[in-house]
Amino acid sequence: MERKKCIGQLKRIFILFAALFLCVTPCAAFTACGEQTEGETKYDVAIRVACSDGSTYTFPVGEDEKHVTIPYDGIERTYWVDSYNLPDHPRWSDKWFSPSGEGANVFGKGMTYCPPGGLNQSYTGPVKEIGKYCVTIYADSTSDLWYFRSIYLFIEVI
Repeated sequence: MERKKCIGQLKRIFILFAALFLCVTPCAAFTACGEQTEGETKYDVAIRVACSDGSTYTFPVGEDEKHVTIPYDGIERTYWVDSYNLPDHPRWSDKWFSPSGEGANVFGKGMTYCPPGGLNQSYTGPVKEIGKYCVTIYADSTSDLWYFRSIYLFIEVI
């Protein structure tokens, strides 16, 4: 009698696992399709960097660095993302957007400075003194519009 009870319980457990398997398998398939669709909705991003002196530098898709030489003039210069473009987007390919600064579609910035004869160091101030600077801008990977991208503006003040 105990053996029949045990076999009955094993059958119930097997049926439960089979039902669970049949429920989970289609959900996993739909989840995988959702991930593929998400990747198809992201685009490469072009970035336009502005400077407080009125200069702008456009980084089209495929161009990740620019080199600029500025003669020393004592003027403090700051750099930021002025606008961005999604050149492959079916509807917005010709429009440049101002970044919002918050949410998922944001840009980050970092900067290094190397004084003459010195070592590279992290830096947050303006570009002014003689030396070499690297302004790094990145399109954050949290975006649901674009793929991650980083660009480098190398500035040498002589």
